[in-house]
Amino acid sequence: MTLYETIIVFDSFLKGDDMQNLVTKIQNFITNNGGKIEQVEEWGKKRLAYEINRKQYGNYLYILFSGLSSIPALLEREYRLEESVLRYFTIKADPKDPNIMEKADKEKEQLETSTEDINDDSSVVAPDIIDQDDPVIKEESDDITPNDEKSDSD
Repeated sequence: MTLYETIIVFDSFLKGDDMQNLVTKIQNFITNNGGKIEQVEEWGKKRLAYEINRKQYGNYLYILFSGLSSIPALLEREYRLEESVLRYFTIKADPKDPNIMEKADKEKEQLETSTEDINDDSSVVAPDIIDQDDPVIKEESDDITPNDEKSDSD
């Protein structure tokens, strides 16, 4: 199986539930066609470099998956059929690239440790206590009145 990376830009006006439905639809499509999802990252809403279909913003999604060589063509066909997908980009990932595999491994480790730390009381950290003797800094912008801003040249 080959390792692939895909980045999808969705319409920014898409609601949260609709976005989640599309993400699960794409994940299911990959797994139903014999692929295995390694990592999913939602990069959030970002400004586009140029307008696409009169849109200035888009929601970005990154998926790292492994699968057969036929999956990217099928996946891109699904992207073209979906109206809310503005742009997509799928490439073959380099399995020797340490950044890709480290991210996937760290994400798996965090997922495993988060389930172990749920019942662990040592993970609870007390908030920092603010020293009551510290002076409060007063902002000068509150003291400015419109009359102070006039110049003498009037």
